[in-house]
Amino acid sequence: MVDVIGHDLIGPELIGQGVPQLLAASTERSVAVVLLAVVVVGWAMYVFVNIRQAKAEAGSEIELAPNRGRMPDDEELEGPRLEKVQAFGVLMLLVMALVLPVYWMLEGGRRSGAETAFSEDAANRGESLAAEQECTNCHGADLGGARFAPVVLDIGHQFVDTGSFIINTSWEAPSLDDVFTRFDTDAETLDETSEVRQILVYGRGVMPAWGLDGGGPLNDQQIDDLVAWLWREQISDEEAMERAATRKAAEQAANPDKSEGQVLFELNCARCHTPRWPGRGPAQLPNNGGTVDVLPGPPGAGRYGPSLNSVSLGRLFPEIEDHVAFIAAGAADNVPFGEFARLGNYGMPGFGRVLAEDEIRAIAEYERSLDPESQTAIEFERLREAGDDS
Repeated sequence: MVDVIGHDLIGPELIGQGVPQLLAASTERSVAVVLLAVVVVGWAMYVFVNIRQAKAEAGSEIELAPNRGRMPDDEELEGPRLEKVQAFGVLMLLVMALVLPVYWMLEGGRRSGAETAFSEDAANRGESLAAEQECTNCHGADLGGARFAPVVLDIGHQFVDTGSFIINTSWEAPSLDDVFTRFDTDAETLDETSEVRQILVYGRGVMPAWGLDGGGPLNDQQIDDLVAWLWREQISDEEAMERAATRKAAEQAANPDKSEGQVLFELNCARCHTPRWPGRGPAQLPNNGGTVDVLPGPPGAGRYGPSLNSVSLGRLFPEIEDHVAFIAAGAADNVPFGEFARLGNYGMPGFGRVLAEDEIRAIAEYERSLDPESQTAIEFERLREAGDDS
């Protein structure tokens, strides 16, 4: 897997409930075992006593058979005998009246324990499947993102005036342990997720499709297991925000001439809205043609996502407040957004759970300052290795 990706499952909201659920499930299991033991022992005793009593009847069935003996008269049948049967019926009603409420009270814990167990099993299957499909080769062993996802990239007219180059390079794959802070941001349980599942099934950017519906090799159950695994491995919003702040501080320190909005745009938005941004850096030309640098295109010129500049954003979001809100929430599938009521899809993530409002506003201001003319005049010079004078 290369691009973004990173049952009811053990997410952060269930961590505090896991122990009580397991205890509840354990208590119910213990009660069930005790009841089963009582029933088995009682039945065994009944069979044993019945067999012992029956031995005296051997050979005397004619005299001792119940239908051969004296039957009780009406006074006995409608008196003590009837009262015993009625008392037994009342006793059974009392037992049911006491047992059913106890069962109802324990049922919730039993169901929660079962759901937790099923979710954990699904997550474990997803983890094994991710290892088989080598997901961590692109997204990092800790799911924190990596820059060594191998891809074959058409870099367009970067190195020659005509034609294009197909090169072997590495791609900056996103982190997966915080994928649910960007997609399915309103989901509280695994059953409410849909965007991450769509990304896995149909792919995203250079990431291939993995689901059968998208032309991939995995069935629905396997896709669900992968989503369950990602749900279990997600970090908290606080951890995601802390990591984003650390990355931002490091980039600002390394590039003091860049504005806050530009730094945040490059960290969070450029991978989809700037040509070749995730594949920038050293690359190998075909047929041992040497090593070259893949240059990113003009900021905001568009790649997987549309171009962003003062004209396009001014038309789509005349008010910057709407632009800020859109970046924070992302695009919902088949929900219109913007001045022209475009229909959203799972492509645009939301950053409101990772970035502060003033940081999102800085991104919006930077995007609205980009010049559309500079995004169309794309010219590159040929880059060579040092000492290569050919």
